[in-house]
Amino acid sequence: MKNYLIFCLCLLTASISYADGIDLLNYPPEGEAPPDNRGQVLIPTVDYTNGEVTIFMPYQIDDVEVTISDNQGEVLYSTVIPVINQQHSIVLSDNVDANKYSIQIAYDDIHLIGFF
Repeated sequence: MKNYLIFCLCLLTASISYADGIDLLNYPPEGEAPPDNRGQVLIPTVDYTNGEVTIFMPYQIDDVEVTISDNQGEVLYSTVIPVINQQHSIVLSDNVDANKYSIQIAYDDIHLIGFF
């Protein structure tokens, strides 16, 4: 009896919920591109190569605070960049090795932390 009740409930739910039909044989209509519903990542990314830290921004951000610290918490580099349009590069000293430092990026009320 319990299984029958669950089956009826599922059947009722399936009959009530529906979506607009799409003619798959003629989709998308001739001359139209299919809609692009994919999301875009809107957070900055950071690349560290040969002593240079490059920050890539997907959009313009004003007043970005960048702080680079070592693993003991000592600040090696700190600045406020007035405007980052697409990318900004920071050249670090020669004694900076990979996997020993953290970078903090703060703008508006967003605070991001990464390691290199």
